[in-house]
Amino acid sequence: MKLRVSMPPRGPAVSRLAVLCVAGLTLTGLPAMAAPPAPPLGAQGATLTTPLTQLRFRSTEVHLTHTVGDVKVNGQSVNAGVRLQENARISTGEDSSAVLVLADGSQVKLMPRTIADVTLSRYYIAPDRSNGGRMVNWFAAKMRLAQGALEAAVNKVAPRAKPLEVETTTSLIGVRGTRFRVAAADPTARQDRAEVLQGVVNNENTWKGSAILLEQGQGAAVDPNQAEMAAVKLLPAVRFAGTTDTLMQPNAIWTFPTVPDARSYRVIASGDAQFETVHLSEKLAGNAVNLNGLTPGTWYLRVRGVDANGLEGLNADTRVVLHAPESLLLHPSLYAQSSGLTLRWSGVYFQQAKQSPKAPSAVTATVFADPGLTRSAGAAEAHGTGELVLPAVGPGTYYLRVSARNSELAQPEHQTYRILIPANVGSLPYHVLLERVPTSS
Repeated sequence: MKLRVSMPPRGPAVSRLAVLCVAGLTLTGLPAMAAPPAPPLGAQGATLTTPLTQLRFRSTEVHLTHTVGDVKVNGQSVNAGVRLQENARISTGEDSSAVLVLADGSQVKLMPRTIADVTLSRYYIAPDRSNGGRMVNWFAAKMRLAQGALEAAVNKVAPRAKPLEVETTTSLIGVRGTRFRVAAADPTARQDRAEVLQGVVNNENTWKGSAILLEQGQGAAVDPNQAEMAAVKLLPAVRFAGTTDTLMQPNAIWTFPTVPDARSYRVIASGDAQFETVHLSEKLAGNAVNLNGLTPGTWYLRVRGVDANGLEGLNADTRVVLHAPESLLLHPSLYAQSSGLTLRWSGVYFQQAKQSPKAPSAVTATVFADPGLTRSAGAAEAHGTGELVLPAVGPGTYYLRVSARNSELAQPEHQTYRILIPANVGSLPYHVLLERVPTSS
């Protein structure tokens, strides 16, 4: 950014004053102390240019307001509430996100697997001619996106020395008062990309020195080897039926409507409707996503179609409610016969696990003759299988205590079932009802 300094004509009653033009705004009243050497006094009306950075300034902090999962600043793990200085690097890990609020109130959301640098955050101090020459703080900020994706909502009110800038390897995006997304090249889309949801963005190809204006609903992918860029209309939003879907884990596979011309889809899951606590951001080949890695509860989902250029379309938001299975063992069944009790199951659901463990689970089952679980009638254990055989017991009410553990998890999990063995059933095997005891831990 250059600063123009215009020198007024010389006169006996006129001292040298600098007339400053910052970001298209004319400012006056600043003594020429900060300007480079003035032109010869005979050059009446001459105009000088000087870098904006030669103005006096004060650095400002960037507030980290939300964090999810693994968020680091300069390599150190952090939580919401810390403040970042200029030249700080912030990164988000898998299933992690962060929200930054700049000094002017603008908000920047970092998606999972993102690395970004705060390269500039400061106020330049200069007078405002339109306000009687009063000294004003002119805000300037710049971020460098090294990896991943970010979404920004830029404050329209704050006076600016220059537009908020986001720099990638191949492009420089400058904006005033808008909502936009920027994504760095990745294995699925090999070009840096910008998408405008509101306002206007200037997208510059820094390798070729070319630029394009992107308006609301447009995007562009930057090829460093080609100067020409095209403004592409973003794909329309997915149309939801307006209902909230309910899914039961561990079969929480959510399908959503398709978008014409979409080559793939982006699905984002957040714990809040403003998408400030993003736990998942996945690019999918089809219109189905596995939500078993999320904890039970209400989730806000955002879906976007992705076109052939890798540009992500307009947002469509909905809600999904996830329920955990009531049983530790999936599809458990118990069969009684003269030789003993046979317990079978199809899988184990660990509530502490975000994903199903890859290692085999060990399951121990103990039959107790009392609800206090003090009088054992027999026990058995299975490793990596879905079946174990307990000793035979006589008619009566018993309590089956099941414990499951896995080498990938810190703690075992337990559940208790009430079972009734009736009398006079003969020697034929029969199915025993497993009644879950909800107060068990």
